[in-house]
Amino acid sequence: MKKEFSLLLAALVSSTLVACSSGVQFDLPATSDNFDQSVTYNNKVDILWIVDNSSSMLKHQQNLGAQLPELVSKLNSLKMDYHMAVVTTSMGGTTPDGGKFIGSPKYVTSSTPDLVNSLKNRMLVGEAGSSNERGLESMETALSASYLANEGKGFFRNDALLVVIALSNEDDKSVVSNPVSHYVNFLDGLKRPWVDGTRSWVFNFIGVLPTSKNCTTFNDYSESGLRFMGIAEESGGVQESICTANLSSAVSSIRARIYQILTDFKLSKKPVIESITVTINGQAIPRSNVNGWDYIAATNAVRFYGSAVPAADASIKVDFKPAEAN
Repeated sequence: MKKEFSLLLAALVSSTLVACSSGVQFDLPATSDNFDQSVTYNNKVDILWIVDNSSSMLKHQQNLGAQLPELVSKLNSLKMDYHMAVVTTSMGGTTPDGGKFIGSPKYVTSSTPDLVNSLKNRMLVGEAGSSNERGLESMETALSASYLANEGKGFFRNDALLVVIALSNEDDKSVVSNPVSHYVNFLDGLKRPWVDGTRSWVFNFIGVLPTSKNCTTFNDYSESGLRFMGIAEESGGVQESICTANLSSAVSSIRARIYQILTDFKLSKKPVIESITVTINGQAIPRSNVNGWDYIAATNAVRFYGSAVPAADASIKVDFKPAEAN
């Protein structure tokens, strides 16, 4: 009888180890108070830059271009699989170059030769564009089915996070009859949500904010980008001021938001927060919102910060006691 019991116990231990090592997710028996998950995350991200090319924008384009080496370096260090394309806000006037990707090839990736300069050249679109900035219309045209099937083919991927970043020192002047909800609905229709129901796109804005002080554009004119801001707010995107000596804070905040969306580790059960332990590639990670992880109650997720943000091929494991076990 003792021998049979030992064999049964050995079989149970063996099957448990096999299930854990294979990454299979399962519910433990009700008598257990432990739970673990181990995954890698989807690292695909398509980034569309909307760059205002009207008067007084060159210095802002240059400020943005100066941040590209750091942005590319960080994306590469985390092994992100990215596509980046640029459109202007000029859909009319004498130089209607909006609604299409700037440069050749039409988008860049981590394997593009001389990537930083190639992307920077696309950003420096000058100041000769229309003063009637129609960035949202330009975005909608460049992300239309017809354009993506032809000149823009290859940029858009259904399984990637779509990130839109608008740089402008005025508000959008696209079709007045189209409210913010029109563009939100367009992006919702373009990108199906993740399996957990959250949006697989995010809109970010670098421009004049209502809180920006002494922030003027051409001839001391100041206009907040309210339409851009509305879409950013709806999607949980970043809103940063264009009126700074450089745009390092703005680009850093947008980069962090991308990481959050891709690496937020959603738990399948509510945890006892004090019981959570996190490891990346077998290394324990401290609870810290500087270079560690923290628990986000609103989404029941573990979020990573700073140097603790995992690379795309990292093995992330979270152990915790389910709250329901109490």
